[in-house]
Order: sequence, then structure tokens, then C-alpha cells
Amino acid sequence: MQGEKNPIEKGVGIACSSVSRRRFLRAAAIAAGSVPFAGSLASCAPRTGEDAKKGEASVQSPSYDRIARTVCAPNCVGSCGINAFVNDDVIEKIEPADFPDKAYNRICLRGISNAMQRVYSPDRVKYPMRCVGERGSGNWERISWDQAMDLIYENMQDNIKNYGPESNAWLGMTGNYAAVPQIFGTLMAMSYGGTSLTNFGIMGDLGVNLGFLPTLGVHQDASAWEDLVGAKSIIMFGCNYAETNMQEMHFVIDAQEAGSKLVVIDPRFSRTASKADWWIPIRPGTDSALILSMMNVIVNRKKHDESYLRSNTNSAFLVNVSTGKLVRQGEDYLVWDGKENAPVPVAALPDETKPQYPSVKVEGEVPEKCQVPSTAVLEGSFSVQIDGESVEVKPAFQLILESLAAYSPEAASEICEVPSEDIVKLAELYLDAPSNLRISQGTNRYWNGHLPTRAAIQLAALCGNIGKPHANVNWAGGSLMRFLFSLPPEAVMPVSGKAAKQLPGTQWMDIVASGEPYPIKMLWINNYGWGTQGPEREKLLSEVLPKLDFVVVSEQIMNEGVNFADLVLPVTTYYEEPFEVVTAWSSLYVQVREQAISPMYEAKTDWEIGQMLAERFGIKKGSLWELDIKDYYRDYVFARNLAPEFRTMDFDELCEKKVLRANFAEPHIAFESQRFMTPSGKVEIYTESLADLGEGVATFYEPYESNRNDKAKTYPLTFMNCRTVYTTHSQHVNLPWIREVVAPEPWLEISVADAAERDLSTGDMARVFNDRGEYRVKVLVTEEIKPGCINQRQGWWPKHFPDGSHYSSLLHMELNPAQDAVMETNFAPYDNLVQVEKA
Repeated sequence: MQGEKNPIEKGVGIACSSVSRRRFLRAAAIAAGSVPFAGSLASCAPRTGEDAKKGEASVQSPSYDRIARTVCAPNCVGSCGINAFVNDDVIEKIEPADFPDKAYNRICLRGISNAMQRVYSPDRVKYPMRCVGERGSGNWERISWDQAMDLIYENMQDNIKNYGPESNAWLGMTGNYAAVPQIFGTLMAMSYGGTSLTNFGIMGDLGVNLGFLPTLGVHQDASAWEDLVGAKSIIMFGCNYAETNMQEMHFVIDAQEAGSKLVVIDPRFSRTASKADWWIPIRPGTDSALILSMMNVIVNRKKHDESYLRSNTNSAFLVNVSTGKLVRQGEDYLVWDGKENAPVPVAALPDETKPQYPSVKVEGEVPEKCQVPSTAVLEGSFSVQIDGESVEVKPAFQLILESLAAYSPEAASEICEVPSEDIVKLAELYLDAPSNLRISQGTNRYWNGHLPTRAAIQLAALCGNIGKPHANVNWAGGSLMRFLFSLPPEAVMPVSGKAAKQLPGTQWMDIVASGEPYPIKMLWINNYGWGTQGPEREKLLSEVLPKLDFVVVSEQIMNEGVNFADLVLPVTTYYEEPFEVVTAWSSLYVQVREQAISPMYEAKTDWEIGQMLAERFGIKKGSLWELDIKDYYRDYVFARNLAPEFRTMDFDELCEKKVLRANFAEPHIAFESQRFMTPSGKVEIYTESLADLGEGVATFYEPYESNRNDKAKTYPLTFMNCRTVYTTHSQHVNLPWIREVVAPEPWLEISVADAAERDLSTGDMARVFNDRGEYRVKVLVTEEIKPGCINQRQGWWPKHFPDGSHYSSLLHMELNPAQDAVMETNFAPYDNLVQVEKA
């Protein structure tokens, strides 16, 4: 078939000779919609029995010769199991696959479109291509895989010679939840002594983790979805599960039907808010002030749980008032014993008795010396002798009480624009235990996005709700990050003696532009729609890309990020991978992705690409790259896994059944052991490491681009860019079925009041701008957003806007010192001020 035109390509490109003409004709017909479609929609299981018979007259079931159980996992958290019905190596339809718990049997329009249209898209990257002429010109030359490997080899070797191996850098993301695609950049950097750029911060997913880490000692955790049933209330801060966790939203509805009251706190009347018993519109970026005021109500009514605070948190630990540091006697902490009227030591919990995250298993009893005496006081001021001097000290809880005094319901109402009586009512609702707190990306993606999580953890601890059924502070408790964090060192070091350097991804553009701490000359991107999903677009184009001598992009689709590349490599879709292991953001299942169809065109997996380059460098033999990917998973990822919950899984059973639950207790209740991987082994609601930055206790300060700062006089609107139910970030917007349902073009949500002030009506073209950039888009005037805020549904590419501009040019990447002190700053795409005018 060399040289033959392929119908699905609409006259562009050359079909792969290894695949039959009938396969492409059939695939093209399916993608075009001319073959009857029998896939099921969201939350629907495959039809059986009488239901199937009823549908036979109206829907013609396509023939198939096999069913492959695979996984749809495009960073939309659910990792839905998929049964792909395949005929002559073409996907004819898909349906939900079974889980051990059928409550997780799910599918949606995104997944259906992904399988039926993205796989067979005319925009597929079909073969290796080299940019001809100026980068970004769109002129591509097809080359062979051998030529591609030679090109990479030559550029990497030149960089190693002239700048050192660290000048070759990799940045990967989460567009494919399979494990190897997510760690591909690390594997490559560790094979060539290169630079691995971290991804958590630059993807904007780190803010909640930055609240969890200093207080609970883990990146994230949540009780199982089933634990919602039994909560008297479910209070959501920045959660829009009906669109972004749509696979699991039914668990929330189940809890409501069982009697839970759902409260959604969000500047937008989101789909989730529309299902709530109570929607609280809040000024963007002020959630922590609201939570602190709830605590003010609780402590003033003396409704806090002193026993829990004393036993399971560091509330009783004495703090040096002048330094903000915890007072110690040797390595022990000090508390003030009210019975003895003197300080007494309390030892830290030994590490061997703490859960070793990502595991939750604990060993041994808590030693008596680690237990806070029941007579330890939580309030007051005392003097102790330190190095021969009398020093004023206070229990940490006393400092919390003092900090909360500023957040009366009236004061907080002025900050967050929520009526003071509603704040009181919300506090009373939370006191009617058990109450379940859930926090997510809506709070995460502000410059101060860690603050609401710090406050929520302090609130839960105040009421003894951490580690309790139907309660907790819940954030992303699934298998995904546990699995990645539990990989043993040898699993991510393919080549002995080639350790990589690591630099923060949130600073990658500054690092490249400045050449500090060292030059980066090659950047290899995988699994990341970096052409639309990052900040500071104008800076990227004018200051960063010119400093890169060679850019490689591994991709499935010819998207905006490909335009920035010198070399693009075709990567397989989920349905073409020979073998992969996939975990989930929000459940504890582990799945095997079975190959449904053979690779299209010349697409290869990330693992195969790594093997080819290792062969070209002459380092494959004796390295992990020599292994078949299935053996790699068996011998390294599972057999040596750091978490016993994964290590004890039967790999052969997983491969046979395709889905197993990791060996966590069922149901999983986060923090049930009441032991924490913090220095003290307790919930550290007082964090001495952040005291110098004014964040020893939960607090509030304005977003970086608050709508109350001086910049708001020129740019008065807070610009948000939330996800939509129709697409996972930028992955689905080009698919015909998605475009048919979502709209043929993007739009900007603006309130009635803000639109009237600007003489805007639905359908008008508007100019959205600030001092960093601008773009043009049509507006949708709606009552479903708080005045002072606008929202651009995200995921659209520049080509979808009238002049090729893009909203990413509006977004900043300012560093937050407190976040950097914990780990690294989180990208804050919602924390940006803009102005809107009629175009």
C-alpha cells in the first residue's frame, strides 16, 4: 500500500502497509458516523436480556471477532474499564467493562469518542516527522524511525559534549494514566544522566498536596467513595464532580438519597452545584477565610474536641512565642502538664511505627512516652527555662485560638462575600457529625491554593473528624499516585550510574530562558498538551523556545504542542498498547490494558521508543530497556514495590482478570490508624517549618491577583478556566461527536451584571486581555457565575479562536515562598485578573 491514499486521511499522508485496506475503510466509516453505533453512554452498563432484545429493532449490532478489555484513562480520574469490540482489527464499538464492584462500571461520551474517533482521527501523528525550515512553520518531512533515532542521538551527543548530559531534559505529564507513559521522562533522564523536570506543580495539581504534606505527612488521601453514605453532610470546596469526576458522581447522589446534605462552595453554579442542597457562591480564592470563620464559631461555642486535639495532634506542644519554634528537651517535645504545673516531655512516634506512605500499614503499639498526658493543657501562657533564660511559651492550640479571633463571621463575610449568617449555619451543619469535607482543584488553582487545605485539615482536627468513617478531609485517595510514589528506586533507574538531575517544572521556562543553574538545550515532551495547558504563552514563544536547540514531542495527535517541535514521534493510543498497567486517581483498582488493535501507521509505545534509543546509544544490553514491558512490571514494579498493598498483589491473577483492587483494607478509611508520617507522628496543625513565613497555623491571605488589589482597578475580573464535562483538558475538542455536543466553538461565561456593564450579549465577540496578553472569544451571558468572575471553558486550541490567539497568554507563573518551602509552587491558572470589552 506504499503511496496509496487512505480514506481516513482525507488525501493526506501514506497508509501503513502492515494494515489491511479494509481495516482503514471500516475505521473511516465508523469515525464518519456511517456505521450504526452501539456504544453505551455515561453510567450505562452493557444491555443484556430483555433490554437487549428491545433495542434490536432500532440498533444494528455490528459484528466482531473478539472483545478486548482495556482502559480509558486520559487524565479524567476514573480510569474506566472498557470492553472494545473488534472486527478485523478495527474497533466496532465499546461498552463498559466489569469491575469486581459493578458500581465502577462506567463509560461516557469522551471515552466513546476517544475510541471511535481519536484513534482513527485524520489528525493522528502517523510516522516520525522532522520540521523543515523554521520551527513552527508547519512544514514537515516524513522520516524513518532509524533516522529519528539518529537525529536524537546526534543532538543529545552534541549537547553532552558541549554542555554536559544534564542539558538534555525531559518533561512528561498525565495524558495517559498508564504507569510507563507517566514516568517515561524520569526513565529517560535516568538513562542518560539528563534532567528530569517535575510535573506536579506545572500541571496545577499540587496546591492541595502542599496543604496535606506539612500537616498529615502525605501527598493526598481520601476515604473510599462508598464511605460517603452515612455522612450527615458533604461539604465540597471547589469540587465539580458532576463534570470532572462524572464516573463517581453517583456515589454522591447515593449519599444524598441516604440522607446526606450536599453543600457546594464555588463561584460558579456548576453542574455539581445544581445537584446540591445548598450552593454557596464565594469570592474566588477566599475559601480559607470561610473555613477559618467556621472554626471561630466552633471554638467560641466550645464545641471543639479537646480529647482528639490533645491525643492525635500537636496542639498541646509548647511553642516559643518569640521564635515560633516548638520547644524541645533534647529530641522530645514539651507540653504543659496542668496537674504537675510544669513542662513534661513527649517523644516523637518512632518512624518504624508510622505508616510508610504510600502504604497505610502500621506496626507495633504506640510507646507510652509518645502519648500526650490527659492533663496536658491546650490554652494559656507559661514560662520555661531554655539555655538558662526564661522564655514565654504557649501551647500550639492557644496560638490557633488567637489566630481565629480575626475571623468572626462578620469579618469573614467581608472577605469572602458570603453572608455571616450562612457562615454560622455552615459551621452548625459541620458540627452535626459525621460531616465529610472534600476539597479539589477549584481551590487548588490559586496562588494561595494550599491555604484552604491547611484550613480544612485544621477544621477537621478541631472536631476530631480525621480518620473517622464518613468524615475526613478527602482529596484524591486512589491508586494512581500511591502506585507512582511506591515505585522502587531500581524501577526508575534503567541504566546503572546514570542518575539524573531534577529541577522544578514550575520554573522550567525561567531555567531555559536564563540558562541557570545550567543550560538546557534539548527538551523532550511526552504525555503533555503543552501547547495549550501551560502559563505565559508569549514568554514561551519569545524567550524560551529560541533557547532550545532541539525539541522532541511524542504525540498521538497533531496538536498545538507539535507546532513547537523539531521532531515529532507517533505514539500509540490506549487501544494499541501491547501491555500496560493503569491505576486511578480516585479508586483503589489496578487494571491491565489489553491490546485491542494493532498499532496504527508507525506508532510505537513510549517503552518501545525508550528501547530504540537505548539500542542506538549502545546501552540497551544489561539495562531495564532490555526487558519486555510485561517482565518489567512483574519483576520491578510489583515484585519490588515499596508498598505492601501493591507488592502482595498476584501479578498473574491481575494479568488474567485484567482488574484487581490493591490490597488496602475495605472500605478504605483515610488516616484510620491515627498515625501520621509527620516528624511527631501526629497531625501537625501547627507547622513550625512555615512559622517564619507566617503560616505556622492555618491562615488566609489574598490571591496574588486578587480582585481587591491595585491591579483590579485596570483589570477587575477574575479569570477562571475550568474543565468541562465534554473534554479532558485539550484531548477531545477536535473530535466531531464532542464538537456536536459541546458547541462548534469556545465561549466565555460572564455574569449578567458584568455583561451589561460592557454592553455585551450572548454571541458577541469580546476581547479578553491583561498586561501579559489577550485573546478573542464569543461570550455566553449567564446567571450561573458570580459577578466579578468570568470563566473560559478550557481545552480549546489556538486554531479554535478567531485570530489564533489563546487564553494561556493571560496566565502568570509567580512563585509562592511558602509553597516552595514545602515542595514547589503550584501553577495557578484561576488566579489572574483581566478586563473584557466588546471586540
